Amino acid sequence: MLTFLALAHAAESSPTPGPFDAPSRYFLQSTVQLPLFMWFGTPFNQQARVTAFDLRMVLACDAGVPNTKRSLEVRCTLEDLGLSASGMEQERGLLQPILTELDEILTGSHLQLQVRDNQVLNVGLDVYRRNNRVGRLNENMRLVLSRAIAGLDFAGPPAGGEELASWPEYGSMLAWIPAPNGTAGMSELVYRPVEETPATQTLVYGGSGLMIPGDSTNRYEARISGDLVLDRKTGRLLDRTWLVVATPTPSSGITEGYAGYPYLQQGRLVGLREGQSWDVGESLEIAPSEFSQTSIQQQFQLGTGSLSPSSN
Repeated sequence: MLTFLALAHAAESSPTPGPFDAPSRYFLQSTVQLPLFMWFGTPFNQQARVTAFDLRMVLACDAGVPNTKRSLEVRCTLEDLGLSASGMEQERGLLQPILTELDEILTGSHLQLQVRDNQVLNVGLDVYRRNNRVGRLNENMRLVLSRAIAGLDFAGPPAGGEELASWPEYGSMLAWIPAPNGTAGMSELVYRPVEETPATQTLVYGGSGLMIPGDSTNRYEARISGDLVLDRKTGRLLDRTWLVVATPTPSSGITEGYAGYPYLQQGRLVGLREGQSWDVGESLEIAPSEFSQTSIQQQFQLGTGSLSPSSN
């Protein structure tokens, strides 16, 4: 069953040839430090809270097919995946079997991307759902995978504007936080070319955003920065890095009069040739870091609600 994360983009423009018009392959990595915990689990009674994760994957995407007049649907396969995570100190050891099974479930699974004007609007994960509990676990995995897919969300320079000194992009998927009810708020990034060759264009970008997870009482002010290398002929991303640093506003529920707890995300994208391999490493439990979640943080959570054990 497919579930989707709706990502609204304000910009409206005519569709132009872009990176999703032909088959493509990527290595994607997303390392995330969560301000609140998420649940990871398996279909049969294993679950644990996660405070940080590191996702590495090789993604192979087919050429997009028309979905509506102005959008494409792109089917992608998770060729290989490595998922490492860190949890609560009191649950040390519970994550390893969960990560091993999630690796087996997700490797070879399929994603569906809805794309308009080369920007990713929706992400769907096609895995088996046996009951509501498994559905909630699947949704959390879709949210985790979306943090890496965010690297593909790049509209490119405006049509005919390759010589512009800079241009803005609004509503970037990078400025979203894993939450089942989506992320409200806004973001603005500014891209600036810094180097060009006949085949490629190198850009730097930066900006800010306001992130509000679902119906949460928490609001995060985000700063976003990175660089990328673009294939000038196809519009395909060849290399990209990004960094998101988001801190809760003073009025957020999580701050409780204190400084609050940040959301951090660091990512990397590398365009791969057909048949090119990339070592994603093993799926391993990571020891809890010195940045341990306090009892205040444990009153809140990202991802779906607490999971009652069920064998069905």
